[in-house]
Amino acid sequence: MKTTALLIVALFALPALANPKKLALPVGHSMTMAMPSPVMSVQVSDPNLLEVKRDGRKVTLVGRAQGNTEATVMTARGPHHFTVYVAADKYSLPQ
Repeated sequence: MKTTALLIVALFALPALANPKKLALPVGHSMTMAMPSPVMSVQVSDPNLLEVKRDGRKVTLVGRAQGNTEATVMTARGPHHFTVYVAADKYSLPQ
């Protein structure tokens, strides 16, 4: 029974790991996201590019320098993965 439950959880978690959500913001700008449950922790692969602030269920991302980085937001409902592109300015954002 436990093995079946773990397999079901793993199958639903795999698409989230395989396809991170893509975000883009310019240097010096911020983006606030409301998560489905309280945020426990946030990990950024390159903290020089992206500053993260968290407050309850909200996560605010601030672009610090141009480049690409990965961010993982851990909530009570599990991890949420993001690929973040920080553009030089608003005109460099993907359409």
